Amino acid sequence: MNLKVIEALDAVRAHFAGLPVEVVPDGAGGAHVLVEGVEVGPLYTPNVTWLGFHLNSAYPHSDVYPHYVGKVARVDGAPHGEAISDCEYQRRTALQLSRKSNKWDATVDSAANKAERVLKWFRDR
Repeated sequence: MNLKVIEALDAVRAHFAGLPVEVVPDGAGGAHVLVEGVEVGPLYTPNVTWLGFHLNSAYPHSDVYPHYVGKVARVDGAPHGEAISDCEYQRRTALQLSRKSNKWDATVDSAANKAERVLKWFRDR
């Protein structure tokens, strides 16, 4: 893994302190990341799941996109809506959360803060 990816992984571990973070190198300098035990809030069942994303070898000069969470359902039975689709990530049934950062700025954006923004967006739906 390249140095910037390793630094980003350290920041992700710090941001999600106390939660298990699994890292699988992608063989090209990047890594697939899975954070277990992430709370997605009372709108979903289960309300705790995992979060996944890929840090590619161009990081931090590329957006961290898309993000994935374990397959959860809305407690009100409503559909998830736009920018959320069923898929598989790292051999796990998942929901893909499509939140591209068109103005990604490597000087201020990070994998950890992007993960938090995507989770906030999902929790607030």
